[in-house]
Amino acid sequence: MFLDEKSPGEPWENGRTCRSCRSPIAPGEPVEELRFESDSEHRLEELNGAYHAQCARPFLSIKRAFDMLGRHPFG
Repeated sequence: MFLDEKSPGEPWENGRTCRSCRSPIAPGEPVEELRFESDSEHRLEELNGAYHAQCARPFLSIKRAFDMLGRHPFG
């Protein structure tokens, strides 16, 4: 039943699932923990969680871009 499924990134009995592809993350598999600031107006904290290293690459690019923009105030 669909209510029995756990949400992405929530711990399973034998590990976690990837927030992107929703597949289980096996023990010892490369993992990236993504953490966006919760006070951002873009609500990127919804992307926080565990990702397979390959699945996290696009999100890490977004994070780097936002971090770089945050260092140089415009105006």
